[in-house]
Amino acid sequence: MCVLACVLAEPAVAQEYCVACTEPSAVYRCVIEGAQPGGQSLQLLCITAMAKAGGHGTCSVKRGTVFECDGPVRRVPWAANTQAQQTAPMLPAAPGGAQGEPSSPKAPSEGPPDTVVEMARRANQQTSDQMKKAGENFTQGAKSMGEAVTNATKKTWECMISFFTRC
Repeated sequence: MCVLACVLAEPAVAQEYCVACTEPSAVYRCVIEGAQPGGQSLQLLCITAMAKAGGHGTCSVKRGTVFECDGPVRRVPWAANTQAQQTAPMLPAAPGGAQGEPSSPKAPSEGPPDTVVEMARRANQQTSDQMKKAGENFTQGAKSMGEAVTNATKKTWECMISFFTRC
């Protein structure tokens, strides 16, 4: 009885996801070894690692089970989780280039993003800026509309009080 309870109490040592990528198209079975709760999302870690290692335009986690995943197994060490924000973890090299080398630092809005995380961060910043601008535009529009209604109401009352002589 203790054997079953002890095994169930053990933390997960690996987490797997089926990752589909485009530009070029590929499917991978991503295994995060030594996965622990906390830190970056495990799915995001796999997506980022597969996109970086394969030089893909986009990657996403496929629905369904990993047992249905027909791609090659790519292993990502959990220790790479702390580095995932800056560089991709070391993975088997894709044909045509060295992997795991840190890229040159760039300004946040300069050039294409290096990782999916950076792309998401930029998109969130752009959305935030657009929402602020839209809110300011709405506030200004509401203010000018309120002034227009106020002016129209004043003119209407002046017209009525003067028995329609000042209309």
